Amino acid sequence: MTEESAIVFFLGGGDCCVFWAAVFFGRRRLLYFLGGCVFWAGETPTPQEEFFVEQAFCLLLRMVQNVRLINLVFNYLAALNYCKVWELFKMPLVDLANTKVRVLGCSAVMAVGQLISNAIANPATQAAAGMMGGPIALGGVSILAAIAGGIAGNIAANDLGNRMAEKLGKNPNILDNHDLSKAAGEAIGYILLEVAKSDELIAIAETKNLPYPEQALDKLAEKTPGYWLDINTQGVDLSRGLQISEEQLTKIFSADVEEFDRVTGLTPADWASFLREFAASEGKSFDAEIVEFVADKLYATFPKAYREVLKLDAAKGGEKFAAMLLNLHQIALGELKDLGLQNGEILQKLEAVATQQQICQVMVKLEAIEIGIRDDLAQIQNLLQRFVDTGTPRLPLPYECETIIADRTQDFTGRRFVFAAIIEFLQKNPKGYFVLEADPGVGKSSIMAKLVLLLKRRCVAHFNSQSQGIVRAEQFLENACTQLIRRYQLNYPQLPENATRDGNFLSRLLGEVSAKLGGTKLIIVVDALDEVDLSLQGRGSNVLYLPDSLPDNVYFIVSKQPKTLPLPNHQVFDLMQYSAESLADVKVYIDKRTGNSASIQSWINRQNLQREQFVAAVAEKSQNNFMYLRYVLNDIDSGKYSDVTLQDLPRELEGYYEKHWARMEMAVKDKELRRRKLKVIYLLTKTRKPVSCDLLADFAEEDALDVQEVLDDWEQFLRRSGDSPPDYSIYHASFQRFLHRIDVVQKAGVSLRDIETAISDNLWEDLYGDE
Repeated sequence: MTEESAIVFFLGGGDCCVFWAAVFFGRRRLLYFLGGCVFWAGETPTPQEEFFVEQAFCLLLRMVQNVRLINLVFNYLAALNYCKVWELFKMPLVDLANTKVRVLGCSAVMAVGQLISNAIANPATQAAAGMMGGPIALGGVSILAAIAGGIAGNIAANDLGNRMAEKLGKNPNILDNHDLSKAAGEAIGYILLEVAKSDELIAIAETKNLPYPEQALDKLAEKTPGYWLDINTQGVDLSRGLQISEEQLTKIFSADVEEFDRVTGLTPADWASFLREFAASEGKSFDAEIVEFVADKLYATFPKAYREVLKLDAAKGGEKFAAMLLNLHQIALGELKDLGLQNGEILQKLEAVATQQQICQVMVKLEAIEIGIRDDLAQIQNLLQRFVDTGTPRLPLPYECETIIADRTQDFTGRRFVFAAIIEFLQKNPKGYFVLEADPGVGKSSIMAKLVLLLKRRCVAHFNSQSQGIVRAEQFLENACTQLIRRYQLNYPQLPENATRDGNFLSRLLGEVSAKLGGTKLIIVVDALDEVDLSLQGRGSNVLYLPDSLPDNVYFIVSKQPKTLPLPNHQVFDLMQYSAESLADVKVYIDKRTGNSASIQSWINRQNLQREQFVAAVAEKSQNNFMYLRYVLNDIDSGKYSDVTLQDLPRELEGYYEKHWARMEMAVKDKELRRRKLKVIYLLTKTRKPVSCDLLADFAEEDALDVQEVLDDWEQFLRRSGDSPPDYSIYHASFQRFLHRIDVVQKAGVSLRDIETAISDNLWEDLYGDE
C-alpha cells in the first residue's frame, strides 16, 4: 500500500458551504470527497482503494444531498480536466432525487384525483350530468369524461388527465411541499414495516440462509419520513414529466375504490434503486431477491398506503395534511378554470370544497381499501407491540388455541376501530377488563385470534369452545397458569394441586408477574366467555374464577355475547353499535373474496351484475355478519348456488341455515332416512369433544359410509381436524342453537332427550362429560 495522507477543510459559506476531504495514495492518485460525492484523480484505483471509497461514500452520502451543487462542481472540475469523475457514485444521488420528484408528482396527482372524483360523485352532480348524455358513473373514465365534457372546446378525457398530471408534476411549489413529502414518506415507512413482517420475506431469508431482514427494515421504516424529506431535489430536470399512462389516470380520477385499487406507482426498478440507496445511507445492504420483493410491494401498494395515510389524518381532523390537500385542490381547480370548465354543477361541487374541514369531510368518506401487503393493520400492530416485550421468545400456545387462531384469521379484514379501542383502553387504564360484546357470527373470535397475532403471541391466550369441549374453568386456569409460569420463568416446577380449584393461584401468579413487568404490560386474551359452563363452578364465583381485582399493568381482553355473566368491574365495547364501520369492513371482505375467486366473478357475470352491485347486495343481506359471508361466499365459489339468483340469496345467518335445511329436505324425501341422517348431526351438538366418523357410526348404529356421507353433506358447518382419521365437531355455536330451536327439532323428528340418555347409557364420558 502506498503512503497515505489526508487533508480536510471547508470552502465557501452559507448555502454553498462544502465539506472537502482529500486522501492521497501516492503522488499521482488522489481521491476527493465533495458534499458526499466522490471524485477520482489519477490512475485506476486498486481493489483495496475501491473498497475504501465504497465504504467512505456510504458514510458521506448522509452529509449532503444537494443535486444542483453536485452537478455544478462536477461540470466545473470536468471543464478543467482536473479529475476523472467517478460516475458510479454521482448517479445514485441524481437518480434518487428524480425518484423523489416522480413519487411526489404522482402523489399530488393521486390526492387531487381522489379529491375531485369523490367531491363530484354524488347524486346531485350525476343528475346534472344528464345534459351530457347520462349520469356520472363511479368509474374513472366517466369522471374524467364528465369534467372534460364541461370544458369549452370539448377536450378529450385522456388529454385532460395528462394536462392535470403535467401541471402538478412540474410545479416546483408542489414538489417542495414538506407536507407532501411527509405523507409520501409515511406511506413508504408503513409499507416497509408491514413487508418486514411478511411470511414470504421470511421464507426468502430462510431459503437462502440469510439473516432475517425484519429488524433492518423496521429501522429503515422509522427513518423513512426524515430521510425522504432530506433528499434535495434542486436542479432536477422536470422536462420529462410524470409519464402516467392513460389507463392509470382513469383509475386515479375515480371514486370507485375498485378502480383505485389497481393503481400502481413508479416501477419496481425505481423502487429497488431507492431501497438500495436508502439502505446504503444507513450502512445496510440487502440480498438482491429481498430488494426485488420489497420493491414489488412498494410498486403495488404505495398508492393505497398513501391514500390511507391521508384518510387516517383526515379522520383525526387533518392536523398534518389537510392544508396541503387544500392547496393541491385549489391549484387543480384553478387549472380547470383556466382550461375553461363551464359545467356549473361540477364547478359548484368543486368550489364547495373550500376549507380544511371540508377537505377532511371528503377524505374521510373515501371507501375503505385493502392495502394487501399482508393486512392493513401494520400501524395497529406497531402500537400494540409497544405494550409487550417482543424481544423475548414466544411460547407455543396449546394446540386447540393454535387451530382456532389459524382458522379464524383466514381472510381477516379490517376491524381497525376495535383494535384502536383496545389500544386506547391499554393506554388510559393502569389495569382492568375490556369486554368485546357482539351477537353470534359478527366476528368476536376472529378479532380475539387476530389480536393474539398482532401481539406476536406475547400474551396469554385462551379460547373457550363448546364444540371443542373447552368450557370449564379448570381448563382455563391450567392453561393460563402454565403460560404465565413458562413465559415469566416463575419458580413453580409444576402446578400445585389446588391451582385449578379456584382463582387464588392465578391471582398469586398475576401479582408475581406484575412485579417483573417493568415498563411492559401483561395482556390476557380470553374468547367466548358465554360458552363457559357455569354449572361446573362454585356458586357466586366470577366466570372462569376471574379475579375481582388485578395488579398494575395486568389486562384481560375478553369477548362474549350480549348476555349477563358474573364478571368483575369492566369496560364494555359493544360491537353492534358500530354498524357503519362494520359495513365498511364487510364490503372490503366481500370485494377481497370476489377478487380472489374466478368462480364468484363468473357467477356475477352470468347474472349480468356489476361487481359493486353484488358487494352492496350481499353486504346488506349479511347484516354485517361474517359467518354468513363465510357460508354464502363459499357456496357461490363451490358452485352450490349456481341455480340461485342474487335476489334469492338467503338473508341473515338464520336465513342461511333455514335455506340449507330446506334444500336438504328437498334432497332427502324419505322422512325416516332424513331422521336417521339428522341424528348424526344432532349427536355432534351434544358431544363435548370432537369425534371420529367411526365412533359416530358405532354410537348411531349406522354404517360408517352412511355417516361419512352425512358429514360430507354438512361439511360447511363442521370443523374437521387434521388428524388421521379426522375428528368432527360443530364449527359455530350459532348453528347448534339453530338446530336446537323447537320448530327445527320437530322438523328433524329427533328427540334431544333420547340422544342425551343414549349417550349417558353408553357411558360416553369422553364425549359428554370429561374423564
